[in-house]
Amino acid sequence: MKNKNIILGLIVAIIVLSIFIIQNPFKKSETVIGELQNNKNTGLEIENLAPDFILQNLNGDNVQLSSFRGKSVVINFWATWCPPCREEFPEFEKVFVKNKKYLEILGVNLQEDKKDINKFLEEIPVSFTLLLDPNKDVKELYNVFIQPVTYFIDEEGKIVDKKFGILTKQEMKNKFSKLGIK
Repeated sequence: MKNKNIILGLIVAIIVLSIFIIQNPFKKSETVIGELQNNKNTGLEIENLAPDFILQNLNGDNVQLSSFRGKSVVINFWATWCPPCREEFPEFEKVFVKNKKYLEILGVNLQEDKKDINKFLEEIPVSFTLLLDPNKDVKELYNVFIQPVTYFIDEEGKIVDKKFGILTKQEMKNKFSKLGIK
């Protein structure tokens, strides 16, 4: 009986230690949530200010959403293994190339490493900004539970439209038109 209690205690300790190591509350996050969250008009609903964030791009440079004020912004949450994401990327690229003076597209990758993303880019090259969300901070901030998810944000930083799931070409055209983009 005494040995069973010791073994059970060791198993519980190993489980607790494993959970602590995986969750690691002391790990420094590579994601920083912007300081603009204190605004009462910030949120995920249409007409709200889009929640601000800072993520690293593929070169390791920090990119902050609010730094694009004055331009329309599309945030697309994606993954390399996602067939609808692969379908949307060439369409996003076409619109971006035609409108990069007025438009920024931020492709927020969901927890994949740079090697997989670079392999993806060999197949489907894009010139818009790709960001890394290794700790799921921005994914959770934007309530992303499927991919792709796309937010359309105007020059003032307000959400004008969003879509959970794949965008058809017509839907994409309609949503971009809300930003004044053709």
